[in-house]
Amino acid sequence: MKHKLTIKWIYAPPEEQDGTRVLVDSLWPHGRDQDELGVHHWCRQAAPSSGLKRQLTKGELDWKNFARSYRDELHQRPEKIQLLLESIEQNNLTLLTAERDPEQSWVQLLKEQLELWISNGVPPKPF
Repeated sequence: MKHKLTIKWIYAPPEEQDGTRVLVDSLWPHGRDQDELGVHHWCRQAAPSSGLKRQLTKGELDWKNFARSYRDELHQRPEKIQLLLESIEQNNLTLLTAERDPEQSWVQLLKEQLELWISNGVPPKPF
């Protein structure tokens, strides 16, 4: 991978090496505007489905099963993250989230999946 892929908290100040900054949460941070946060794009469809997040929050899924289900969502609909794949081809890419500990959240799973697809190619959409 020739460009760098990183994860940052949405409220971290923008830095030159961030490249393209993309918010990947399903909800926009309350009371903040795009310029203030230094967000170039919003790719809310990259977030896990609300049903999947709800199952994790309610304890109906453990982390391992949540991770598998989220990866399955991405495999079933790789077009959900097409913007991210196109962005990393042209510049460094920073995934932004409101998660307090981004490296220990679903965003890390997204980053790992992107890195895998960048290295090996995006699998064809299942029928």
